[in-house]
Amino acid sequence: MVLLPRLARALNKPAIAALLGVVLMAVAIIGMATDDIRTGWGIIILVVGVINVIRAIPDRGRRGAIRGTD
Repeated sequence: MVLLPRLARALNKPAIAALLGVVLMAVAIIGMATDDIRTGWGIIILVVGVINVIRAIPDRGRRGAIRGTD
């Protein structure tokens, strides 16, 4: 599950990476709520999911700066 978002970014498919990040977050939240996943592991999985979703969001500031210099 952790390697799939990296593969999706390598293939230039950020939507897949974001979807997998959302799945990781859902698994962590449901697992912690039902006590199937210990809290420490659930927080780690949740953080990895959030990082994947944030990295899938395009960075407009950097693109704007590059377009402004042309």
